[in-house]
Amino acid sequence: MEVIVVQQSRISMLINAILLIIIGVLFIYDENLALSIGFMIAGVFMIIAGIIPMIQYKTVDLIGVALIVLGIILLVIPNILADVTYIIIGIIAIILGAVIFFGGFKEGERNSKIISIIIGLFIAIAGIMILTRMDIAFILFGAFLVIAGAFSIIGALKKS
Repeated sequence: MEVIVVQQSRISMLINAILLIIIGVLFIYDENLALSIGFMIAGVFMIIAGIIPMIQYKTVDLIGVALIVLGIILLVIPNILADVTYIIIGIIAIILGAVIFFGGFKEGERNSKIISIIIGLFIAIAGIMILTRMDIAFILFGAFLVIAGAFSIIGALKKS
């Protein structure tokens, strides 16, 4: 069986963007609510986002399979994951922030560089705060997810 990684479709990009916004709003409102309800919502959206491209392209997509598996885990055993979520989110945010930050120095256009550097720095700081000051960090992290979701919607709508 050949595994092909396909580019995200406009529909899956929109689904991912909506997921970011919903989870972001939940983190801003109440991080405990975000973790309990968010896991279930995230699980459903991940399963849908994993299935749609594979149906659309009639192929097995490695990212799609990973999304489906993670979605099932989030639906079946969310409490086990909730115990380590803070640490995982913090570490992921630090790594993602660093990648975006340093990637900003490689971008071609000046405005893209500045935006990437600022966003990368913001994500990394949010990750550090999640590990040290969770109360403030989740509000900032939620705000970032909402902003990232909005930009993802714009990107999906502009995709040709």
